[in-house]
Amino acid sequence: MKIKSFYIQSVIPFLFILSSTILLAQDKYAVIKLEGTVNPIIAAHISKSIQQANNDKAQFIILQMDTPGGMMTSMREIIKSIMSSEIPVVVYTFPKGAQAASAGGYIMLSAHIAVMSPGTEIGAMHPVSPFLKFGQEDKDGKKKNGVMEKKVLNDTIAYARSLAQKRNRNVQWAVNAVKDAISSTYIEAKDKGVIDFIAEDMNDLLLKLDGRRVNVGGRQVVLSTANTSKISYAMDWKEQILNFFADPQVVFFLFIITIVGIWMELKNPGMIVPGVIGGISFFIFLMAIRVLPINFFGLSLIFLSIVLFILELSIISYGLLTLGGIISFVFGSIILFDSPLPGFQIPISSIITVVIFLLFFVFVVLKSILTVHKDKVSTGMQGLVGETAVALMNFSKKGKIFVHGEIWNARSSDEIKKDDTVIVDEVDGLTLIVKKDING
Repeated sequence: MKIKSFYIQSVIPFLFILSSTILLAQDKYAVIKLEGTVNPIIAAHISKSIQQANNDKAQFIILQMDTPGGMMTSMREIIKSIMSSEIPVVVYTFPKGAQAASAGGYIMLSAHIAVMSPGTEIGAMHPVSPFLKFGQEDKDGKKKNGVMEKKVLNDTIAYARSLAQKRNRNVQWAVNAVKDAISSTYIEAKDKGVIDFIAEDMNDLLLKLDGRRVNVGGRQVVLSTANTSKISYAMDWKEQILNFFADPQVVFFLFIITIVGIWMELKNPGMIVPGVIGGISFFIFLMAIRVLPINFFGLSLIFLSIVLFILELSIISYGLLTLGGIISFVFGSIILFDSPLPGFQIPISSIITVVIFLLFFVFVVLKSILTVHKDKVSTGMQGLVGETAVALMNFSKKGKIFVHGEIWNARSSDEIKKDDTVIVDEVDGLTLIVKKDING
């Protein structure tokens, strides 16, 4: 009996501690944020955080999302992590006014629970690319697509349809969002069965999640949000820096700064600042293109456009070089990034702004610098070259002259007489090399 009593006394505390640990594990939920374009940096962060939340035994994950879209490969990486998660993933389009466009729409479809806040929208999931001509019309005016266009479109439609079927969402809406690039408001998405419900804010979201049943890997999970605590999985400072420079517009501006800065340093050695800025921008640019799908043909067109702008300064082309530069720059900027989904292209407003800046820089700033370099120096000792002086003594090799109100040592290969007029030919240290003025 004593032995039995001993085992009971030993086991009960152990079971109590074990049950307490399980309860504590169920009292927390994870929050991960997806803000901005979907790129490899943010995809790696979200995948890692989902895995960490599973390891930490969180009850569920809230992926707070606001994105215009991004890269297909990065989007698929995020979706794979959601689909393989052993705990429910709630994708919540938040804050108010946010969007789940393009890649964000696919991610929303893959969620165990899809939620939107008021004032948000979802959709526009049609693939885009300057090399793919969707919806071209034939001779009869009917729209048709080439083989490559059909391949890309059918693949993205099938992927969206597969996600919608898996999560029992509106399959036809998913097909239309890809095929016809339709978008829906938060109310329309709820009415059409694209999302599960609408939540005003995080508190409202937790309230509505309480008691909800979710199918995760074939097992039913009941969420309990009462007295739960939040665990945030935020990017560290290295990831934040990399994510900032993984933005298409930032990379675009870095390339322009690199070209302008390095070119100014090569044209005017010793300026230092433009060279340093251009060099730093270049190395950051190289780092960024390791993770972004850069189209080197587009990169070459941008470089060519700047060369054409500079050639316009020295070659009379009646504006043809400038026009060619503008066309080359705009087209190169449009195709600079290879991504079949919207949200990863450079806005046309940014392209036009940079074109205007480059034209101003080349034809105002750069032209002024070149003009100054071509002008004769009129200050300092070099400013004496070409000036007329008066000999103060007779000399055939060395003597003294009077110029600009000052007496200077002079040297000449001519026979110079006192009061002769001479012309300063060049400057050698503190001695002026002169020649006799035959007209003096």
